[in-house]
This record gives sequence, structure tokens and C-alpha cells, in this order.
Amino acid sequence: MRLKGTGRLPVWQVIIADVLLAGAALLVFAYFHHVRSAQLASEDIVIERPVQTASAAYAPDTQLTPTPAPASTQAVSSEPTPVPPPDTVGVFARRHADKFTGGEVISSDTDGVYTYKSKYLNITVTQQRVAEDSSSGTWESTVYVTDFYVRDITCLQSVFAADTFSQGNYEWLSNMAERTGAVAAVNGDFCTMRKYGVVVRDGKLYRSSHSSFDACAIYWDGTMETYASKDWDGKAIANKGAYMAFSFGPRLLDNSGQPLTKFNQTDAVIGRNPRTAIGYFEPGHYCFVTIDGRTAHSRGLTMSGLSKFMASLGCKAAYNLDGGESSSLWFGGEVISQPCDGGRKISDALILKDLAED
Repeated sequence: MRLKGTGRLPVWQVIIADVLLAGAALLVFAYFHHVRSAQLASEDIVIERPVQTASAAYAPDTQLTPTPAPASTQAVSSEPTPVPPPDTVGVFARRHADKFTGGEVISSDTDGVYTYKSKYLNITVTQQRVAEDSSSGTWESTVYVTDFYVRDITCLQSVFAADTFSQGNYEWLSNMAERTGAVAAVNGDFCTMRKYGVVVRDGKLYRSSHSSFDACAIYWDGTMETYASKDWDGKAIANKGAYMAFSFGPRLLDNSGQPLTKFNQTDAVIGRNPRTAIGYFEPGHYCFVTIDGRTAHSRGLTMSGLSKFMASLGCKAAYNLDGGESSSLWFGGEVISQPCDGGRKISDALILKDLAED
């Protein structure tokens, strides 16, 4: 309807039209960004497990060559004395020999401490209350520490929602864990929500492009390193032999394993929140840390608080993954953390899984 003589719409109609147009634009954006599944460009480069042995790096292996028998008792033979083969790259059977069983599975849930021990995994989940001071008082949070040893690096795996590296596919952590036969699982770094940043999963390079975020890489030999944004290159990480690589962060500890005081993230992320992080002790030994938050019972930790906590565990390196409503810990058939607002569907997860026997 036009006003006579002016040819212009009334102001109230213009405002309503602008609001409707803005709403429609937001709906279109939300559909393409959050709902509609869109395949992401993938470099699809397989990063093979190195073939050379890693025994030289592992002190236990230097003890394994049999001591020759005394000359008076040694049998004469033209055959060389057999020497047990050393562990290959990414295998920690000897390094952590006392952590695994001969094949049986032993699990328990005693006083809130969950354990699982098998031929390939050794997992202990503990729960504790952690206090953090702030200008407004001292707040406590519930923190779950999933300490784990893997016999083979491939016991640590990644899962994409709908098994596809794409935008718009989301799945509950519990569904991902159950359909893949996981023993334990946490949320990943929500890598499909971004078009930039290195992504390596289970020895496959999906994306090597740089981003302004810090990066983290777990290599085939079991070592884990974190990098400030200015210090990493996706292709270099892949060429070095990455098994996993993430671009979210920030990195939580310096190169000496000490807490950082400045973090490469926004104020909203650095503030008090539910959290998920991964920590590194030595090849084959890691931890997940999951923190409940945004409730009266558990407020969540600041990034500084998380950094100090990871250092207190003795981690040599640590890295922040996605948090907020994504932050969840699944173990033994159920979500044992208390996700904020009931949690949300996520794009990717990290799982611990027993390997299938040949």
C-alpha cells in the first residue's frame, strides 16, 4: 500500500520488511551452514606408518638382545642367535608391557573410578572437584580425567558424523561410540565447522591449509606436539608423519610443560566454560580431560585454569579441543559427564578402541 502523493511505504512497513528480509537471510545461512550437508574438499592423502623400527628411541628395547652363553656351555651353531624383533613405529607393547593383559579384559567401576584393561588398552577414569579463584569468588568444577595407555597408536581413532568429512552432518557422541565399538570417547575439535586449518585423522590428510588457530599433531611414533599459529605448516606436519592433527586450541603448555598465561583464542573461549582437552605424557600414554560447566554445581574452568590443571597432571604437552555444549565423555556404554544443557550433536569424536585380532 502506498501513501497518496508520496510513492513511499510507511516507516512501520519498511521496518517490518527489513526484519523479515534479515530473518530470511539468517534462515538461509543457517540452512547451508548448519543443516544442509555439504561435502568438504579433501586432499585425501594417506600418511603411511613409517616402516623403520623405533627401538632406538625406546630404552626398554635396548635391553632385549639376549646375553650370549659362556663359551664352555654355548652350543656350536652356524645359525645366528635369534633376537626378538623390536617394536615398530607406533607400537608400545614393550614400552608399556606392564600395562596390558595377555588377552583377557578386566574392567571395574568402584567408587566412581572406572577402569578397563585389555591386551591393547589400559584406561582409568577418575573424577575430582577442582577449585579456581576469580575476582568474584572461588568456583568449583567437576573434572574427569581419562588416563590411557595404548598398545598401538591406532587404538586412538577419530570418527566423523555419518563417517563423512562434510559440513552439516552431526551426531551424538554416544551414537558414534556405540556404532564403532569404542571403549571410551570424547568430542573432537568440530573441524568441519571451519574451512581452514589442518585436519589429519587416522593417518589421512584431509586439509593442510593454514589458519589463525594453534595446531596439535600426534605422530605415528606416538609423540605429540603443539604449535602456535605462526609456527606450523599443514604440509610440514603431514610430511613429518602425522597420525592426527587438529586446528582449534589453544595450546595449553609451553615447550617445557609449564602453564601458559596468554592464549590464542577469543575472550569468550578463554573465559569459564565446559572443556575437553587432550594431554600427552610420553609415546603411548595420554589423557583426555573433560570438564562440566555452566551450572551452579560445576562452573567450568577458564583457559588459564585448564592450563594449570594439565600441568599439575604432569603433561608434557596439552591442547584444548571443542568445549561448551560439545564437551562430553562417554565410557563403558554411557555418557558419564554432565554436558551443558544436555549436550549437542557434534561433527567428530576421538575414541579408544580395542584392535581386532588377526
